[in-house]
Amino acid sequence: MSKRRQQSRTRKAATRRQDLKTQSEHFLACYYRRDFAAARAAAERLVRNYPDKLFGWKALGTCLMEGGDAEQALAPLQRALEINAKDVETLANLGKALRKLGQYEEARQHLEQALKLEPDNHQVHLTLAEVLSEHDQHQAAIEHLDRSIQATPGSALPQLRKATALVNQYNYDAALAILEPLSEKHPGDPSVQGNLGNLYSTMGRFEEAERQYLKAVELLPGVTQPYSNYYFTAHYNPRYSAEDFYQMALDWRRRYSPATRPERPKTSPEPSRPLRIGLVSGGLRTHPVGQMITPMLEQADPANLQFYAYSEKLPNDHIAKRIQRCVSVWHNVGHLSHEALASQIAQDEIDILIDLSGHTSGNRLPVMLKEPAPLLVKWVGGLFNTAGTEAFDYLISDAIETPVGVDALYLENLIRLPDDYICYMPTTAAPTVSSPLPALRNGYVTLGCFNNPAKLNDPLLSEWAKLLRQIPESRLFLKGGQFTNQPYCERIYQTLESQGIDRQRVILEGPSSHTELMRAYERVDIALDSWPYSGGLTTCEALLMGVPVVTLPGPTFAGRHSATHLVNAGLPELVTSSWDEYRQRVVELANDLQSLAVIRKGLPQQLIQSPVCDAPRFTRNFTTAMRAIWQRYCEDKAPAALTIDKEGQAWFDGEDDPLSIALPETAAAGDRDNSSDAASSANFNWRLPEKVIAIDNSAKLLHERNFEAIRELKAFAFVAFDPASRVAFPGRFKGSEDVQLFPHALLGDGQPATLHACLAPEMSSTLKPLPPEQLPEDKQQGAQVLTSLPINTVALDSIQGLQSLDWLILDHLSDATAILEHGEKALRDTLLIQVRVAFQPTHERQPNLSEISHWMCRNGFRFYRLNDFHHKSHLPDRGDWLQHQASELESADALFLPSHKRMAELSDKQKIKLAFLLHTVYGVQDLTYSLLADVDPEKAELYLVAEGMVPTKASMSESLEKQVPNKLAPAVDNTDDTISQDIDRLMSIH
Repeated sequence: MSKRRQQSRTRKAATRRQDLKTQSEHFLACYYRRDFAAARAAAERLVRNYPDKLFGWKALGTCLMEGGDAEQALAPLQRALEINAKDVETLANLGKALRKLGQYEEARQHLEQALKLEPDNHQVHLTLAEVLSEHDQHQAAIEHLDRSIQATPGSALPQLRKATALVNQYNYDAALAILEPLSEKHPGDPSVQGNLGNLYSTMGRFEEAERQYLKAVELLPGVTQPYSNYYFTAHYNPRYSAEDFYQMALDWRRRYSPATRPERPKTSPEPSRPLRIGLVSGGLRTHPVGQMITPMLEQADPANLQFYAYSEKLPNDHIAKRIQRCVSVWHNVGHLSHEALASQIAQDEIDILIDLSGHTSGNRLPVMLKEPAPLLVKWVGGLFNTAGTEAFDYLISDAIETPVGVDALYLENLIRLPDDYICYMPTTAAPTVSSPLPALRNGYVTLGCFNNPAKLNDPLLSEWAKLLRQIPESRLFLKGGQFTNQPYCERIYQTLESQGIDRQRVILEGPSSHTELMRAYERVDIALDSWPYSGGLTTCEALLMGVPVVTLPGPTFAGRHSATHLVNAGLPELVTSSWDEYRQRVVELANDLQSLAVIRKGLPQQLIQSPVCDAPRFTRNFTTAMRAIWQRYCEDKAPAALTIDKEGQAWFDGEDDPLSIALPETAAAGDRDNSSDAASSANFNWRLPEKVIAIDNSAKLLHERNFEAIRELKAFAFVAFDPASRVAFPGRFKGSEDVQLFPHALLGDGQPATLHACLAPEMSSTLKPLPPEQLPEDKQQGAQVLTSLPINTVALDSIQGLQSLDWLILDHLSDATAILEHGEKALRDTLLIQVRVAFQPTHERQPNLSEISHWMCRNGFRFYRLNDFHHKSHLPDRGDWLQHQASELESADALFLPSHKRMAELSDKQKIKLAFLLHTVYGVQDLTYSLLADVDPEKAELYLVAEGMVPTKASMSESLEKQVPNKLAPAVDNTDDTISQDIDRLMSIH
């Protein structure tokens, strides 16, 4: 190579190095001033010009992650790692991105690899501590935070994180020993002031908490969270009035509302089309929000309301997964900035946006202030008062939470539902109420409160002390996280001792798994509600465990949670109007232990059968509310207060007549276009020749969450026997044309029988329970027979006047063999028989699959499949399962269809009815198609198109993404397919 060429190459290399340095410095300048858009453009230029250099890929990944797009950051960071697998900064940033995406194990691996290369890197220790804290490994997190503190003794951040970890261990004194000196040393650091405020709030030191929050407010004038913390915590403080809180809300509005309201996006103003409802929350999981909205989501008709979830948390528990199955779209948005989330909501063309976080930690109120949808609504989740912004058009409430006269204290227009403002989903962690009243075995009454101990205050404890003095020998049982902290406990003891209550009468107990928390109610006779901030979920859980709750409503929405749950559960007498009445009500209960014992036994069922848990009713009212406010929007009317009355009619304030609600005529979930494909799929029509007649021996269908949806099809007629009288509100079927309910009767041989009424109502049966030693431990108590009652049985062959018997449903707690043997004539033309089979018997002579199959074979039926499996888990009860297996099959429904010979002989009318039954109830598509094809091949093809199983001719050449969406009912998850979750209410029945 010539000397000139060598010099030229050297100059080019030097120029290239200089250019790389200049571009890198430009990136860093943009990055350090947090201009991530400019930084990203600079990084992309680096990657384009220098694809083999580490810095560009690392820069691009880092700025994407810091800019709120952790998912897109993964690819460039992984490319950087391919260039240099030992670059600590890349490993650390990849760990950060994976943590933001909830991929904790992968994040941990990369961070630990970084520490092997650089053991004293304080940033890596800091990030790894976050990952460990996410898994409640607080002590391990503290060890890494200590390493970070050693490396950077002057930095406040690792000390703040350590204080948080100590708080999570309930070590408040150690946390205070960090935060109080930090507050003095860093008076200008809002994070320090705010964290100290959080700790004071947790400890019930309200005035001190409020002072710290207000310091943080002044240090961060444009950030909403510090004032949200102040506003929320103030509701725990008994010194404020409703008017005080309203002024705080106005102050929040003054500080944070934009000077000019943003222009809202517009969606198609058609009153009768399906609506897209956005849900923004960190509580779409096992959380009070999840437990209070899931029943509605599971009942809602996707042809009417389509839900879009914007979740701050990943769907990593069973309730989150249930919610995920109910929504049309699920977005994980924890890594998105407020701007990016608002943009996503607008892009999704949401019609009604519902906030489910309020002022709680990690809320998205800044997104709500951007008003990214035509209508905004506040609902459960940090719902303790007015949110303090006119960005919300409406707030969902009821007549107890917001009684007449409080509207002026809300910036939102109130939607008053006719019952409770939520629908409670009873927790599966609750054991069966089987233990006797604790007072009967203890010799004294135990009063309990499992509400967040932060809700306790001196005036409340003083009133409880008066109560304890009125009930000699009584005990006060308090349970919560703060009671693992001895100084906190000592404060409670001393406060009560100053009121004359010996500490031996006070039981303070720390937290436990949810199952153990529920079991702790077995030690409580009467629950005391907190004041001025009442219990919500805790009140429902106490009632579920048979423990009555006495409440005195506070001055705001936050103080009336218990009141609405109690009134709607049929217990208005437990809602008092003064402290004297509060104490009087508790004393009355404590002085009549026999009545209290009766209440304990009946309360769980009373709650479950009440409007508090009536998901179909709640869903109808919620749907009416959403459609009403949308219809008003389409009519270009300003939002106004809305009341749904007990009959389900919607009345807007100032209007004389109820609103006539416009409902979608066609179109299924997720479908908004008017394409030819959509039109052609709508041509499918069942045209049932007559109703499907069903006999249900245990009223199982009437307990199903989608029973009302099935009834609305007007395609079925039901005869239901309710031997143990467990159907809620049986009077609602009186005079019904489609449901005949016979309480305290069941199918059999026509002879009188004996009903064994068990401690667990679901175990009551005409079959005798097995001896305790033959039962699993969790069934032994519930199988205890309380009494034996005579009961009449009806032979199927003796039932007169049935047009046909198309569908027979038998339970596992009756003599199925006797029923079948005395129904051979009635079942001659039956299309489907469903028999619940107990593979792990609990009663004598329970249906046996072999015996049932033998009868079916002899009488022209064949086994089709098992359905609705129920499995038992051998894992222990605990609250930290990431995956939970239940492997032992306890029971399932055995489905029997006509034999192949009989199937071939079915009339066209029978084939259509069977196809309809299989599709609608069991989500079966293949056999439905086969039956339809036997009757009308063209109709069968339309069915396939309507189900989205094949394209139409018009779309045959198009991509799979553009095929016709599901028009009838989605494919059913066969692990839980008793009733198809999305029944098509749009099928025409003639």
